Amino acid sequence: MRTLPIKIWHEFQSVVETLSDETPFRQVLEVILFWVRGNHKHLAGEPFSLYGFDSFTKLDEREIPVEYSSFKVSDLNNFKSIVLKYQARDVEPIARFLRDTIEELATVEVDEQCPRCESEGMRAFIGKHNGLLAYQCNVCGYSHYSDGARVEHGELEFASEKQLRELGLI
Repeated sequence: MRTLPIKIWHEFQSVVETLSDETPFRQVLEVILFWVRGNHKHLAGEPFSLYGFDSFTKLDEREIPVEYSSFKVSDLNNFKSIVLKYQARDVEPIARFLRDTIEELATVEVDEQCPRCESEGMRAFIGKHNGLLAYQCNVCGYSHYSDGARVEHGELEFASEKQLRELGLI
């Protein structure tokens, strides 16, 4: 895909521009997911497909533990600034940035050290096929299951608030 239709990108920017510091973070996630779902046909190809946008259309945002995420008001202000800066032709950075923002809103950060790059802070996910707790590094992206096994590409999904409670993470 070379560019997004200008009209749909400007519509998204207009909605994002109305978000204030008092906007609940769950609403920020809802705005993004509403736009993704409403424009799925424009987001079906690359680069959006490479960043998992198909799975975002199936998310039930009511089950996502947004209130426990590390997203802050400064992140909201950064989100607004970046979205308003991008133009419809910036499809690769738009896809990457929206994926990263959804992940930040939808995941809980845990005090785990990455075995690859040794940085602190990883995000909690759940294995799609095995239901195991998994961690993904905030810095290098390396993922592993809580039992130490390596995660293969595409094996993770967002953990629900209920799953995180059962695992004692929130």
